[in-house]
Amino acid sequence: MTRRSGVAAGVLVAAALGFETWLLVGRRSGEPSYQPAAAVIVPSLEAAGPDAAITQTFVPGADGLGAVSFVPLLGGGRPRTPIDLRLDVDGSDVPMATRRLRPDELVDGVPFWWEVPRIERAAARMFTLRIAVPEAVAGQGLRVATGPPDYRWGDLRVGPRGQWGDLVFATRATQVHVLDTLRTLRRQVPWPLRTDGALVIGLLVLNAAAAIVIGHLAGAVRGGSDARR
Repeated sequence: MTRRSGVAAGVLVAAALGFETWLLVGRRSGEPSYQPAAAVIVPSLEAAGPDAAITQTFVPGADGLGAVSFVPLLGGGRPRTPIDLRLDVDGSDVPMATRRLRPDELVDGVPFWWEVPRIERAAARMFTLRIAVPEAVAGQGLRVATGPPDYRWGDLRVGPRGQWGDLVFATRATQVHVLDTLRTLRRQVPWPLRTDGALVIGLLVLNAAAAIVIGHLAGAVRGGSDARR
């Protein structure tokens, strides 16, 4: 390999390692959220009574779902009775999590983060966040922030009726990087092989091998061109 080929191979390895590092630890994905501009946020219909709960479906793209948020809007008054939260997932008759909130736990316009027991297998499953004030009468319930129907993977409902728009919400997950997923998959591998150091060494070896192969192929092509001349 000539000096020029060696430099080209080194640049190729460095570029590949940079991209792979970004893919493993820099790129975040799998945490669905809907955060529209403040100018288009409006209050939802009121959650008041057992048959008027607010529900929003959403689909995580990563495992390890650990929290979900919504934004209470209390300009019309604070609920006088407890707020019930429930997180369901398609295919299960048992809620994944439930919580009863006191009205004074909510702050007007500030996202309320609900920490739930971590759901390891959450990716690509349809979840439903339910917000209800079952003991409230009309005028004493809860309204939350909603925006235009721009969240394409879920639907907003109040009671049995579908609504125009989507809930302003966000989620947090523990496996939002490729590296997080690889760590989970490597749990059954012997200790030296499941470390991040072993992963880095493996990537270096693979990239060096790829660079050598590409360098030899480029040299062979160049040699063939010189021979034909």
